[in-house]
Amino acid sequence: MSRKIKIHNTDIEMELTDPTAIWFYESQLKEAEERGQVLRAKLTDQGTIYYTIGELNIERAARLFYEMLKEQGKI
Repeated sequence: MSRKIKIHNTDIEMELTDPTAIWFYESQLKEAEERGQVLRAKLTDQGTIYYTIGELNIERAARLFYEMLKEQGKI
């Protein structure tokens, strides 16, 4: 089992293969979603992945919502 994640503010995608890393990512994602926030994966200079939980960028959310409505033909 593996899980692909995208590193925040980059074009980098990484694949998590370690079961503990996948479990930790999914637990952090669940916690963020329960709070109505977003989980961001980031990299240290040494290449270690770390996660931050924060507020959703409202402009990005509005743009995504607009694109979704446009695809559905509602706009």
